[in-house]
Amino acid sequence: MLSVYNGLPVSLCIQIFSEEFNDNLAGTNLFFRAIVLILYRREQDGWPGKGLSSIALIHWRSEMKLIQARIRGIGALKESRWFELSPHLNLFQFPQQQYGGNFLRILQTINPPYAIETVKPFADFPAYIKQDGQTKRVHPSKRTVALAVFSATPALVKELATISPVLYETDRIEVGRRLDYSHWINFVELAASTRWSEISDNIRILLDEAQRFAPERRHPLADIIRGLKPADRIKDTLQGLLAHWLDDLPPELWHSSRQRIETTRAAVFRADHFQSARDNIRSRLPLLVVLGGCPSSVKKPGRQTAAEAEQDFASHQHLVHLISEHSKAIGNTSAAAARAFFDELNDQLAAWRFSSMRLRCDRSATGVLRLLNDQPVQKATDGPLLMLRQLQANAGLAIAFSRVVDRAEPMLLFDAPERHLPTTLQDELVDFIIKISKTSQCLYSLAAVDIFPKDLAGRRYNGESLAMKEPDEEQRKADGRTELNVV
Repeated sequence: MLSVYNGLPVSLCIQIFSEEFNDNLAGTNLFFRAIVLILYRREQDGWPGKGLSSIALIHWRSEMKLIQARIRGIGALKESRWFELSPHLNLFQFPQQQYGGNFLRILQTINPPYAIETVKPFADFPAYIKQDGQTKRVHPSKRTVALAVFSATPALVKELATISPVLYETDRIEVGRRLDYSHWINFVELAASTRWSEISDNIRILLDEAQRFAPERRHPLADIIRGLKPADRIKDTLQGLLAHWLDDLPPELWHSSRQRIETTRAAVFRADHFQSARDNIRSRLPLLVVLGGCPSSVKKPGRQTAAEAEQDFASHQHLVHLISEHSKAIGNTSAAAARAFFDELNDQLAAWRFSSMRLRCDRSATGVLRLLNDQPVQKATDGPLLMLRQLQANAGLAIAFSRVVDRAEPMLLFDAPERHLPTTLQDELVDFIIKISKTSQCLYSLAAVDIFPKDLAGRRYNGESLAMKEPDEEQRKADGRTELNVV
């Protein structure tokens, strides 16, 4: 960051153009998609200035946006149809608020801020379900609970196409989380491996050609493919056999049939190429963070499982743990890189100007990472006000971390925080949500009353429009519980 310009202290403010402008410049370097404003300011004017427009702040345009989603539940958990999402604000209102919390927490498992095998968010799912009058066992490795479809920017599609040209054909990426916590990624309308029928003609032609140049190269492949069916997939052992055979063809055949061989070879390796593309996408998924479920300052009546209580209170700890682990990882390589990471993170936090907060991350004398507010204008001592400030601070932490580490905006999932606030604070909450939804995709589950303006742009869903399925009493008894809490 620039600190001096022509002998004067300055701040560097980078503001990304509107999303429509970004679409026209997709694929170009981010620097050329930004307006760089150098604001001259003498030291006596103070730092960091007043308002977001004079802060060092980068709004990263995420390479992936969630455009469709669905959850599949069991028992008292809701099951939804596919629903479309706005890139900005999406409002959900369920018949019972607990379903909204469950809905968001299941969706969060697409890319949560915690180690999913440790938290085990599906631990309360029953082992059996009632379906069509019969009791059926649930197979966790076969049941996908959360499904999401993301759109990729043209720049990302172009990058993926360097792995396999086939990936030029779609910009839709489907991601799912199974009940056993395994993750899957598909490229919509593209097969992740090649069928035998797609390459059989080329292989047979090459076999005939190989007979002329090197008769010994015909066997044993000719015997192997004789038993293949048109729908058989080219992967695993079969892929290895075909790849080895193609690579071992005589130079004369490569000279005369190079294009056919390379085309066939690319089809043979499609499964490997798609796996590389999945690995690429896995690192690009936006972070999904649930906020506002039940802050530590609010006593929540009723019984809670230990896992539910942990999830309610854990968003802050999970984010801090992510930051701590990332700093350790890069610190093992370079202490300077670790310092640069914290400097950039704190630049982003300092730009978080809601409610006159000035946030920063620091370590205590014992080495514990903390989120501090260096400019508390109003002491938030009462429960509701403290809850709102905690919510804003955690949202800022999630956004700062995602921008610095992922170079993207996170998805923020709000679990009806208004139910803990008096009406005097709800307007401030609404204003806050609307402002951050301009850069970060937000899903907000309402408790009872819709507190947002009726003419607000975005999408609104209720239980009926999502076609949510209510469990019957027989199902509840079969599950052995009156309600199912998923956290």
